Amino acid sequence: MNGADTAALFTVLLPVHRPPALLPFAIESVLAQRETRFQLCIICDGTPSETVACAQEFAARDARIKVFPFEKGERHGEAHRHHVLQDANTEFVAQIGDDDLWFPDYLDEMAALLVHADFGNLPQTELTSEGNIGIYAEDLDSPVVRRKMLDEKWNMVGPTFVGYRLSAYRQLPEGWSPAPPDIWTDLYMWRKFLAMPGFRFATRLSAQALKLSAETRQALTLAERVTETATLADRLRDPVARSHFQIKALEKLAIGQRNERQQLEAEITSQRQSLVAEHEAREAQLEAELMRTRSDFAATHQELTRRLEAISEITDGLGASRSWTLVRSMTPAGPAMDRIAELARTKDD
Repeated sequence: MNGADTAALFTVLLPVHRPPALLPFAIESVLAQRETRFQLCIICDGTPSETVACAQEFAARDARIKVFPFEKGERHGEAHRHHVLQDANTEFVAQIGDDDLWFPDYLDEMAALLVHADFGNLPQTELTSEGNIGIYAEDLDSPVVRRKMLDEKWNMVGPTFVGYRLSAYRQLPEGWSPAPPDIWTDLYMWRKFLAMPGFRFATRLSAQALKLSAETRQALTLAERVTETATLADRLRDPVARSHFQIKALEKLAIGQRNERQQLEAEITSQRQSLVAEHEAREAQLEAELMRTRSDFAATHQELTRRLEAISEITDGLGASRSWTLVRSMTPAGPAMDRIAELARTKDD
């Protein structure tokens, strides 16, 4: 029998609400951790009696396992998780889905992450029933990512890949609780952390867990899922096979990031070209307007010149007239006509 003599570093939550067919694989992946200082809390949310019995069999063999049989709670029994954490006394908290698998270094990597963070994650790594790898690794350290999770119905990581400090959890105005019907349970919880001022957030690029999503396995029977999980668990116990999987996952992440970068660069180039084209079009428009203004000015100047020449001819004629000489000093228009004549002569000069 394994004991719990050493103070635990992690409280590991394992919520379950269905028959125990897949539960042993998740439990065994936790028990295989190199970091042995943990307490595994199996939270039975209105589960069948055989699920409770399965969990209790494991608890009888390992004192680090505790079983919490609850009546079915609201939604996914989130309040049961809060109840368990009320009595926890560890430094960190992690969680695993009852149909997911951890690799042996999971808790080591999560502990390294939480040394400098209050809430963080490892990249969510999935495997479809067709064997295709999916990996998601936005950086929680980015304010843009956190704002997107707060403002949009968008989530990049599930509970199996998240860890947090118990002290940070206890600073929240509200812990685990039933989420509204229109929001995912995990995102509802993550937002409570993300909204806290002064909390530190981080993502560590280390593929240390595997999500076997039920959504992509709806065509499989439960027996087929058990066979698949057993095969994968057995294969991933081999360090070489596990390293190969991790390398493939990170390669896929690198390819995805490279493709995103190329797409972003293409968008930037396209925007730059659009801006240049707009600038050139505006420059051509301004040049055309300037040419029209110059043409209008030249036409106006030409018309004014013509009128001045006509006025000059009139004033010259008046100046030669003896009658105008006699009356010019007696009419108010005389000085004005003299100024017009002077202007016309200045223009000719």
